[in-house]
Amino acid sequence: MNGAPRFRSRREERGIVLAIVLVMIFALVTAVYSFQHRAIIDTTIATNRLEAAEADALARGGLRVAEVVLTLVRAQQLGGGAGAGGGGDRPGESNAEAALRGSGTAAESDALWQGIGAVPIELEGGRSLKIEIEDEGARLNLNALIPTEAPPDEGEEVDEEEGSRASEEAIEYLTEAMQYVIDGMPLRAEQGAYDAVAIAENILDFIDGDRVAVNGRAEDEYYRRQDPPYRAWNQPLVSVDQLALVEGIDPPLLEELRHYVTVHPVGSESGINLNRAEPWVLKLVYSGNSGSQRLIDDRLAEDIYRLRESGKLVCEQSQDDARCVSLDEVGNGELADGSLYPPVSLPSNPVAFRVRITARVGAIERRLEAIYDTRPAGGPWLLSWRRLRGED
Repeated sequence: MNGAPRFRSRREERGIVLAIVLVMIFALVTAVYSFQHRAIIDTTIATNRLEAAEADALARGGLRVAEVVLTLVRAQQLGGGAGAGGGGDRPGESNAEAALRGSGTAAESDALWQGIGAVPIELEGGRSLKIEIEDEGARLNLNALIPTEAPPDEGEEVDEEEGSRASEEAIEYLTEAMQYVIDGMPLRAEQGAYDAVAIAENILDFIDGDRVAVNGRAEDEYYRRQDPPYRAWNQPLVSVDQLALVEGIDPPLLEELRHYVTVHPVGSESGINLNRAEPWVLKLVYSGNSGSQRLIDDRLAEDIYRLRESGKLVCEQSQDDARCVSLDEVGNGELADGSLYPPVSLPSNPVAFRVRITARVGAIERRLEAIYDTRPAGGPWLLSWRRLRGED
């Protein structure tokens, strides 16, 4: 009959059951795969966190190792006769004379801190530690361009409106130095042109102790308009990062300046140490007679660097030390014609150091950079530190 119920055949029933079973198997496989995938991700995250924590601890341990090395370096310097404050331990003895008197010890201490970064320290389990130590005196100390003034006597009034304390020599020098740095930058199309004169004046105004700019305007005019507003620092800088606050300095220029300048040791008025500066920093050496000083040329910078590579030292004048080459013997003798600005005692012992730590655990890498001052009697002082990222 047409209205009678239609029953499924056994074959149709088996087909439905098979389809249900296949769906359940697929769902089960998918669930197992998702569980395993999540387990792998969780395990990877946990491993990375553990390796990151180990790398952080290893990097901080590297700083402790560097402190020990710098303590030994300072002890050797003092044992060789170089004083902590820019002069020797003997009355009337200059830092250069003291450094030469202890030249054997100085060479040993140099080998200690300069050679430590040559070979990374390999540890078990894919761990490694690299410690690099540099002399901060091998860069231009911006604080040296504004001599530190003695604090006023109690009750003495200070006129902050009397005019800028930046000297004409400092302005002219820093302008040329800034122009050299700017010319070496890989400028991008979106970057505007830099005004070397304005930037040099702004840096000096930011450091000096008055409230009047070089051009006569109020120093804080620009800074008070920022969000949040602030004032010029008007004292020696304690970090290169503070240059980011100076009018006219943007992040690309700041990163470029890091290769050339420092603010350590704080309180020092010494110029670039010719015996340790990199070739590009040597180009910031300012030499000549008053009114005719200029940045040294490539040839002279290369001569200085070649002397250093051959184990020689540039000295203010001839000494008994076989490694010593007087200024009038460098290149064509231009360095002895006039003076260096900022003035520097040659040779001299380093007292402030930049330490770079690279710690690797598995695939995780941590890099730290710290500045130490070895002059305090209690041991090296950690002045600042930062975590390095990217291409820093």
